[in-house]
Amino acid sequence: MQSRTEDFSVELEAHGTFKSKPKSFELYEEYSRRDIGETIQTRKDAYEKADLQARKELETEVEMEVENFHEWLESLKQFAPLVAHYYSVSLKSLLLGLPIGVHIAQLFDVVLEKLDI
Repeated sequence: MQSRTEDFSVELEAHGTFKSKPKSFELYEEYSRRDIGETIQTRKDAYEKADLQARKELETEVEMEVENFHEWLESLKQFAPLVAHYYSVSLKSLLLGLPIGVHIAQLFDVVLEKLDI
């Protein structure tokens, strides 16, 4: 049986995360100046090891980071507020290291592409 970390890596690779990143991933990398894969793995490891109180603190930290990313998208990238919201929210679960975020980010990417943003 594979570990959760191995499952997570397989999940990311299966969805082509490292081959063709959703725009939200590229934007977050530009914003944070960190590789999204490394960020996700680091956050995932921290979240899995955390007790209940530490998880709440990590969740609060992610909320703040998502809000800061949202503000960055609006101010520096000149995105409309709703578009900035979707790009930032699509990364929320990924920033906690939850693999379901891959699906969410890809879904938002497809929707926003169809809107020609």
